[in-house]
Amino acid sequence: MSAQKVQQVINYVTSTTTSGQINQVSGCPGGPVLLGLTPGEERLAQQLGARFGSDLHMTVGLTSYAGKSGRSPQCGSLEPSAPLPAGLHLVLELNSRNIRSGATFNGKVVVDEQGPGSFLMDTGQPLQAVVVRLGTLQVVGVFSGGIAGTGYLLSLAPGHSGSVPIVGGTARCDGGVGSALPPGNYQVIVRVAPETSPQTPAYLTPGITIHVIRG
Repeated sequence: MSAQKVQQVINYVTSTTTSGQINQVSGCPGGPVLLGLTPGEERLAQQLGARFGSDLHMTVGLTSYAGKSGRSPQCGSLEPSAPLPAGLHLVLELNSRNIRSGATFNGKVVVDEQGPGSFLMDTGQPLQAVVVRLGTLQVVGVFSGGIAGTGYLLSLAPGHSGSVPIVGGTARCDGGVGSALPPGNYQVIVRVAPETSPQTPAYLTPGITIHVIRG
């Protein structure tokens, strides 16, 4: 591909799609154009593939797309939470518990220090929430977009509370075919830990149930 052709493909993709459909698009020298679509956009991938063929190398969510839905990778399990110090409570709050398959979601972790000590941790923000099978620590869905995070020092005296923003997603990672987590009931958990090494202690929020609905 010429540099002009690469730019023509990029221009077409960016002008005919929305930011909610694309995670990233860039061109390799000499081609192809690398296009990352958000989970659930297989129909769009099919349309673009029919138009540009091998000039486009596409991923949808965490899957590779080559004319048909790809098989998702299989995520592992979260490590169990470190014991919470006496009086420290973590509560996960989501903006909604009904989440469209393929969509992202937001919320916050509320940290409440009611113990004799204080809480001090540079968690960074946003924290990443993961979707797990009900009653387990097996991860089946994640956020697949880019995160422009920042430092976030949470310092709480006894009797005080604070919160940390979170972001999560339903990009499928259970080893099944397709890019978006299938509809059903799952749980969301957030790992709260220092963002720099060593990443200990690491606490897990109690899981809360979500309902993934058809996109």
